[in-house]
Amino acid sequence: MDYYEVSPRVVPADKVSEIVIRPRFAHAAFPTGDVWRLEVCANPFSGLMADGSWRDYQWGTNQNPKPEWTLRDGALVFQHFFAGEQEFNVTVTITKSDNPGYKQVKSFRIYSLKADWYPLRPFKGDFHIHTTGSDGKEAPEYVAARYRQKGFDFAAISDHSNYQPSLDAKAFYEPLGLDFRLFPGEEVHSPGNPVHIVNFAGDFSVTNRVREDEERYRREVAAIQAGMKQSDSGLNYFPVAATQWVCDRIREGGGLAIFAHPYWYVGQYVISEGLTDAVFAAKSFDAFELIGGFYKHQFESNNFQVVRYYEEQAKGNRFPVVGLSDSHATDTFRLSGKSANMEFVGNEDADLFGWHYTIVLAASDSREDIIAAIKDFRSVAVWAPSGSVPMIFGDSRAVRYASFLFREYFPAHATLCQAEGAAMLDYLAGDAGAKDVLRVWKGRVPKYREACYRNATTP
Repeated sequence: MDYYEVSPRVVPADKVSEIVIRPRFAHAAFPTGDVWRLEVCANPFSGLMADGSWRDYQWGTNQNPKPEWTLRDGALVFQHFFAGEQEFNVTVTITKSDNPGYKQVKSFRIYSLKADWYPLRPFKGDFHIHTTGSDGKEAPEYVAARYRQKGFDFAAISDHSNYQPSLDAKAFYEPLGLDFRLFPGEEVHSPGNPVHIVNFAGDFSVTNRVREDEERYRREVAAIQAGMKQSDSGLNYFPVAATQWVCDRIREGGGLAIFAHPYWYVGQYVISEGLTDAVFAAKSFDAFELIGGFYKHQFESNNFQVVRYYEEQAKGNRFPVVGLSDSHATDTFRLSGKSANMEFVGNEDADLFGWHYTIVLAASDSREDIIAAIKDFRSVAVWAPSGSVPMIFGDSRAVRYASFLFREYFPAHATLCQAEGAAMLDYLAGDAGAKDVLRVWKGRVPKYREACYRNATTP
């Protein structure tokens, strides 16, 4: 639970901003009285100072700026020039004049962003998700609510070769006007092609397009293959051409084409290394599922994908990345393994659910803005299995900022989403009062988001 409300948490770089730190509970109040002393210090993590100089950490002393402050209705308020794009560790040191041994230090984090990114907002999403529409264990409408409960801003059901479940989930909640965005999706398995491509937010089903006229599909893929450079004599290039065809159809529908889990294995890699090489070389996809749905004992697969990504980068083959769970359930019932019967009590989050996801920095949560953000390398892939150390991958600038958001922004955001997701589940279960609860919760997540970026008294 956050003891303090910090507003804003993100400020424009190279400008003076006013920061308000408001205690939320009585035990967190800043002390007042003649014996108390408070000192505020703004420590720039990257060492860039207001005058443009760089300063290393000073052992045994702190020469960083100490802005003047005031208490306004119990809130600590100060103004500071936040130099460059970096994180700031704002410390509030509390001492007592009548007790030289007393010292308490409170730390608050602020991030300053350059002008091109400051108008953008963070959105957490997953769009490789399975339900009873294919080999998942729960209904699409249930899974959608659980994702909101888990702290997600947007999601897309992407069942194997089945576009309809994503439409069902979207249609069920659409009349409520929720702040949680659901998009269409599917995992496309085109004939004669072991490469799986996720269709995120496309206007039509690529799977159905193939089913409607498979002969045309094969004819068009053959034409692509005929015009393709085929440098590996040992490789069948039909899947490479088919992958391009699928990605082209996804883009035709306004969607995002994602190259999924090349290092998935069943006895051996499902996609041969030669085919993986050719798909990366052709680069017909829009984004790479850098972190995908692998369990903890399958850590090598995600590790290999990360290494492969950086090797491709080093060769000049640059492409955006996403993190996606490939979850097939959101719940597990541990007691069921200890009895002869299924115990529908004591449920816990299933493995993969919420482990891997994408953070995008976008102008809004619309399809167009999310896709534009990913294509513009404003997305990161997050690997955060329960009980493990989280890791974030992508471009350095995005990873630094996303790491701050992971720690400082998303925990409180998740608390708000959790309550809304619980009300969605009640609504799905037929609770007549859930609709009114959802109406009350509407707008709270966007309000929190904007409060982290804007303050009415910012100069």
